Amino acid sequence: MHLILHFSPRIKQALDKGKPILAMESTVLTHGLPYPENLEILKILEELCLELEVEPATIIILDGKIHIGMTETEKAILQHKMGSGKELCKFNLRDVPYAVTQKKSGGTTVSATMLLAYKAGIKVFATGGIGGVHKFWNETLDISSDLKALAEIPIIVISAGCKAILDIPATLEFLESYSVPVLGWKTDEFPAFYSRTSRKKIDRIENAKDVVKIYQAMLKLYLYPTGILVANPVPEKDEIPFEVINKHISAAIAAAKAKNISGKELTPFLLANLAEKTKGQSVQSNLALLKNNIIIGAQIAKELQ
Repeated sequence: MHLILHFSPRIKQALDKGKPILAMESTVLTHGLPYPENLEILKILEELCLELEVEPATIIILDGKIHIGMTETEKAILQHKMGSGKELCKFNLRDVPYAVTQKKSGGTTVSATMLLAYKAGIKVFATGGIGGVHKFWNETLDISSDLKALAEIPIIVISAGCKAILDIPATLEFLESYSVPVLGWKTDEFPAFYSRTSRKKIDRIENAKDVVKIYQAMLKLYLYPTGILVANPVPEKDEIPFEVINKHISAAIAAAKAKNISGKELTPFLLANLAEKTKGQSVQSNLALLKNNIIIGAQIAKELQ
């Protein structure tokens, strides 16, 4: 069986003409943001891409079909599924073959989006935050496949660091072990999603040209090229201070443990808990950093073209 990618007409045209394209994941729509606001946010993010003169390639799997870029038809299908209460899956790297052959529907995580963007010939991908090593990983071995994807798939990923619910030092150690370049966008500290810093030092870069130079040098130098992580802090006005969000995260993790929630269900539970405890501030911060990452991703995509 051949892996068939369904390109939207706009993405096909952009690929044919060599126009800059920015990949975007869909798990943030299916599992990270509430319905129906998530569909409005998708529209806002895609319109922002177009304003920045890059083509948005939102990647999603619907009824077993891999869509590279969503048409209005796919958006209507997604709206119907969510509106009718049908449960959508959360697909990571290992789930893609199952999703395709069993005709499942759901959002693609960072790792699955990286794989499918790479297969589609797209080299730049903007997301919110990557997954990583979960707290108490030595008890649960809960480590996101996003890290495996970064270690193996040569795509530039722009994120606001890793999700704040994770073990950030352990996540950075993993990326270092697999030689994944981690670059701070106008910062020398790794951002912690809702917060601008985790107090962990990383290499600083100042512009898209430097990112592309590093990416091209890596492709030439590495025997097995990896991804590159561009860590872009949330805008200052939208930040939730590390000390504040950390208290909420600790309480959310305790609640998850009490309810025996783990695996794929853990992150959506923790994010929903944080949204409730911060009275929606975490959702607003999430949207702000998504927009901010698209702005930087667009600059890099255009420089790469």
